[in-house]
Amino acid sequence: MFFRDVIGNNELKRQLANSVDNGRVPHAQLFYGKQGVGQLALSLAYARYLCCQNRIDGDSCGTCPSCVKFSKMAHPDLHFVFPIVKPDSKNYTSDDFLAQFREGVQENAYLTFDDWMNMISAGKQGYIYTSESENIVKKLNFKAYEAPYKVMIIWLPEKMQESCANKLLKILEEPHSGTIFLLATENAEQIITTIRSRTQQHYLPPIPQQKISEELQQKYQISSSEADFCARNAMGSFSLAQKLINDTKRNEFFLEKFVSLMRFAWTKDFLNLKALTESLEKQGKMEVKEFLIYAQNMLRENFILNLKNLQLNYLTREELNFSSKFSQFINERNIFQLMDEFQQAEVEIDQNVNVKIVLFDLSLKICSLLKK
Repeated sequence: MFFRDVIGNNELKRQLANSVDNGRVPHAQLFYGKQGVGQLALSLAYARYLCCQNRIDGDSCGTCPSCVKFSKMAHPDLHFVFPIVKPDSKNYTSDDFLAQFREGVQENAYLTFDDWMNMISAGKQGYIYTSESENIVKKLNFKAYEAPYKVMIIWLPEKMQESCANKLLKILEEPHSGTIFLLATENAEQIITTIRSRTQQHYLPPIPQQKISEELQQKYQISSSEADFCARNAMGSFSLAQKLINDTKRNEFFLEKFVSLMRFAWTKDFLNLKALTESLEKQGKMEVKEFLIYAQNMLRENFILNLKNLQLNYLTREELNFSSKFSQFINERNIFQLMDEFQQAEVEIDQNVNVKIVLFDLSLKICSLLKK
């Protein structure tokens, strides 16, 4: 991963390159933003630039011994920490899953947490466990082998158990000379304050629609109209844009469930709402989260459609057939509350609240909000 491979954020890339060129590199940095804007990709490109032996025009050369090893994510001075799922009671760490992680990131540097969990755990929730802290301290007690810096990338530190985070405070605040921490998060507010306060923070905004569209056309060889549609619905997330391309059939399923949810909520058909939430629960937590994201996008598009500006809408033909009548019920009196309720449902599922209870509670709230 090079700086040139990171979509957008050109100004931030220039700032990071300049900090290295000027020898003023903060020892702990936090890259934060919504899912799919490139926190991990940028961390990888930055780490490569830090260790490159022949930097050229604000990017790594790609040919020096360091860059060759970075291409395989196997540089001796590059270390990773990321969420895992323990298969048993043993003290497993990220190192036990490193081969799979390298494979996943090399295939897609915009890897999501859900994608990673599906790779290693069949839908279970992953964490950065307390045992990881001892492994981190042990690795960073040694000097760099080859590069001027020893780089530790912590992907999704919000998944870190509090006991693990507390054990890292001292080394994070006073690391050994040449040690650099790069934290890549999708939810900075869930990281404990004592960790956040010890980092220099960089915000990655949503990626511009045009940038996503151009990348999709190049990567998937699709038409500009199809790429524009996916880019618009991705809401600044390249990860979501990729899913929209790959998940056409899944979106058809989500549309069917969304239509049923709204119709049953409007008529207050509680028996069918209960049956619907039970059927969604059987799909698994990851699938339910994807549905909630899809539903938020549909609500947003219906609100825009209600403003009578079709040029701003990116709905499929099937979605538009339903939304042409449904959109009149999504207005300024309920759109913000509806969005908040769906987002809260996402948070509760992440916190392992019973999925069926979360969905049924959400459906009851929709019943009243649609009448506004």
